[in-house]
Amino acid sequence: MSHIIVIRRYRPGDELGCREIINETIMFIFFGMPFTICFFVIPIVVIVTYIATYLAFMLVVSEINQEISNIPRIYMSNAFSCFWVAESFEPLLMTRNPKDIYYTVMNEKQFRESNIDVSSQAKKIVGTIGLLKSHKVAKGAWIKRLCVHKNYQQKGVGSCLLSTAVQFAIDEGYSCADLIFTEYNENYRKLYNKKGFELKQMYHKPIIGPIVSVLIYELSYQIKPEHEYVGNNGKRNIFRTE
Repeated sequence: MSHIIVIRRYRPGDELGCREIINETIMFIFFGMPFTICFFVIPIVVIVTYIATYLAFMLVVSEINQEISNIPRIYMSNAFSCFWVAESFEPLLMTRNPKDIYYTVMNEKQFRESNIDVSSQAKKIVGTIGLLKSHKVAKGAWIKRLCVHKNYQQKGVGSCLLSTAVQFAIDEGYSCADLIFTEYNENYRKLYNKKGFELKQMYHKPIIGPIVSVLIYELSYQIKPEHEYVGNNGKRNIFRTE
């Protein structure tokens, strides 16, 4: 088994890999917007719009980088929040594109029990996700920073990351787990629907005043008795399977 991806908890030293993945996703949200959005106005406004969009992007990146630098304090300092990464193990000399390779995705416990020797393989963070206590909903959780490198999408990485976060919310007794995504992250919509997330609300978030806005979807996973059972390990587990 030469190509595996392990979902594990964040460790000190993961900051650089997390920053690269998350910033790449934020860049897509801003600059993945249809460029035709700019062509309904005269060229000078197009230039102003582009500059303003770039400045807004840089501001968001700065805020996110500050968050990433403080992952230990924000996500790992108590029992009710956590941050996970998806880490790939690959041969040092790999000539094929990851898009064309099948990866076995497993959690940290499965990886330890497998006793797979990865001492001679290269490691790379290819995905992230975090969970915090919500300040909007009583006993609610907030899922953030679900990001998967474009070369490792459609391989079950995002699904495993999301399942890990939802299971954590269930184990910690949260009543629900909420998240948001934009109209430019449509590739995640099917995943969220498949995992049982339902639309809570949708709204437009201004990016450059009234000129440019982004449609935001807020989804919620309701943790109810019929969605869980008590396993042999004494922990609550997701009842719904795929």
